[in-house]
Amino acid sequence: MEIYLKQAILHLIDREAGDPVFSQVPLDLSAEYIRDYLTKKIQKLSSAQTKTGRLVADSVVSRMLATATDDFIAFSEAFVKHWYQMYQGSEDAPNSDVFIVLYEEDALAQVAFIKVNYKEAYTHFTDLNEEGLANRLILNRAILAGKAQKPDEGMTIDLKTLDYELIEKKYQFSGDKRYYFSTQVIESVPRPSLDDHLSVIKKAAKKMSEKFETPTYDVLANIQEAVYDTIEETGTLDTTEIAQKVFKENVSARMAFQEEMTEKGVIEQTPLVKEVKEISEKKFGKQKLKLSNGIELIVPLDVYRNPDLIEFVNHPDGTLSVTIKNVEEIVNRL
Repeated sequence: MEIYLKQAILHLIDREAGDPVFSQVPLDLSAEYIRDYLTKKIQKLSSAQTKTGRLVADSVVSRMLATATDDFIAFSEAFVKHWYQMYQGSEDAPNSDVFIVLYEEDALAQVAFIKVNYKEAYTHFTDLNEEGLANRLILNRAILAGKAQKPDEGMTIDLKTLDYELIEKKYQFSGDKRYYFSTQVIESVPRPSLDDHLSVIKKAAKKMSEKFETPTYDVLANIQEAVYDTIEETGTLDTTEIAQKVFKENVSARMAFQEEMTEKGVIEQTPLVKEVKEISEKKFGKQKLKLSNGIELIVPLDVYRNPDLIEFVNHPDGTLSVTIKNVEEIVNRL
């Protein structure tokens, strides 16, 4: 995705100090390290844990968004104030920095809310006093995670369609651990993430394998392959197609699986984050197998599908053999 940063601002959330410290000056986007940091953080908001949805047109946040391009600084402060009203009610929500970013993605106007929690780290400090030059070790309690890490929480919003992608965390409110961002900040019920859906699909598949006496490892491996294939083909999680690929001629198992999907609220073609194909390639492009004897295998899908390269053999006594074939070289990576 092509990201063009237009404006960005940083607000500080130090809960011990009280209200947020609002910047009155945007970040300098002519600095390459700032552009690089923010661009990477926006990209990391699309992940297998990201939820998707659409804001209600007359919600508080939707009304705020109407001013994002005309008065960006005022908008950013209003947005963070609204968010902080909910956030400050938590007993365990940490201090953080919040970036508000106005940008274009493939020429479409977007706003990003990026929250990066503080972490502790050690650094040096050079002090010159009457005794001379002293190099000291100090503990900094407000260090931000690097650009390669995804934000602790955040969202992107399309200013035209109000479609959003959201990463949210549970924090404790009055002793109850719960999500607050979707329920209180944006007042929207998002669709479950890819990981959420996959968890439901795997549980249902395992249940079907036990009911219809099919090897669990085989069904789960086929599920991963089917999920990968349907995302590559359609950009969605097509449960009908997954059932067809996994259970093939077993009509009873196929129908039972789809009934389980309906019961658990997984819709037939689930829309996912924009970068889902790239995420799928990394997450599902390899089968990760752990054998009962302690051997672990990571097998690329194209190899897993090829019986000339790897073969799984079921024996009458219930054991299983794995044969790896046509290997030209073995490299030991310590």
